[in-house]
Amino acid sequence: MWYRDRNARSAELIGDCEAFLVGHVAERIEGRAASVPAWAWMNLLAHGSEHDLRSERAVVRPRQVTSGDEWRAARSYLAVEVLNLAAEFGPLADLQRRVLVPLEQRLASRPEVAGWRPCQWVWSVEAALDKHRQAWRRTMTGGTHPRR
Repeated sequence: MWYRDRNARSAELIGDCEAFLVGHVAERIEGRAASVPAWAWMNLLAHGSEHDLRSERAVVRPRQVTSGDEWRAARSYLAVEVLNLAAEFGPLADLQRRVLVPLEQRLASRPEVAGWRPCQWVWSVEAALDKHRQAWRRTMTGGTHPRR
C-alpha cells in the first residue's frame, strides 16, 4: 500500500515538473480545484512554445464563469503582446529568457502577489515588456545590440 502511494506521488511530481517546463502548470493546478497563483498563469508566457502562445484563447464556460476565466482572458491578451514584441525585437526564446522567466521567478517569490487580481498581473507583465522594448530601442539608436 505504501509503495503504491509513493509511486502515485512520484508520478504526480513528475507530471508537475513536466507541466512547468512546457508552460502548462496553471492548468495542472486548476485541475486539482486549487487556487492558481499569478506566477502559474505566467508560466505559459515564460515557457510555452510559439505555437502554444498562438493557440492561447480565453475560454469562458457557458453559465459557469470562474475566476480562472478572467486569468485566461488576461493570459490570452498577454500572449498576443509577447508574440508581437518577439516579432519586433527578436526570437521568443530570447524574450522568455531575458524578461519572462525572471518575472515569473520574481512573482513566485513575492507573497503579496498571491492576492493579485488579473489586472495587476497584466500591468506587471506589460511594464516588464515595455522596459525591454525601451532598452532595445535605446541600444538600437546607440548602434549596439543587447546581449544575446
